[in-house]
Amino acid sequence: MRTIWTSLKRHKSLLLFISILFFFGVVTGFLFYFKQESSVKETVSLSLTNLFQNNVFTIKNIFYHFIVLLIICSTLFCFIGLPILVMYIFFEGLTIGFIIPIFFSLFKINAILYFLLYFFLVKFLFVFLLFMLFVKSIYYLKSYLICLKKKSYDFIKSLKYIVVLIFIILVNDCFVYFVSNRILILLLGGK
Repeated sequence: MRTIWTSLKRHKSLLLFISILFFFGVVTGFLFYFKQESSVKETVSLSLTNLFQNNVFTIKNIFYHFIVLLIICSTLFCFIGLPILVMYIFFEGLTIGFIIPIFFSLFKINAILYFLLYFFLVKFLFVFLLFMLFVKSIYYLKSYLICLKKKSYDFIKSLKYIVVLIFIILVNDCFVYFVSNRILILLLGGK
């Protein structure tokens, strides 16, 4: 725990940047929901009325995350992986911002509790790990540029951190699928 805290303090400026970007994504998603026509809002709300009756996080989500992370990892070599990751984090914020008003339209007074349960059981660790992936990608690119100049392979150590983080993200996805889904259905399925 101490190591994580030290790491967070050391990378404070990078984490602040990506947090602000994520927050802008949340605000954009929130505003985007209110820009929709009322018929679209009703259709979305109707399609999600039984949200916690079934798995909120499906096996397809694990597959999509794997594909996106694979693309990010493989395109870091040609320097476009980082912009893709930044856009992906912004998009995650946008989707979270979009579902907040949906929770309020579906669950009224319980919306805050339901959203917090959903966020902490499904999204929180995933978003945190994406933030850490962003930080490690910055350090990887710095190392990679230095190694290109020196014509060495020292950047492999930085790449290992990225691969480990991607593996942890996929393990988290499996945990969400097999455990968090069940908890959400148990707690909120009958509501």
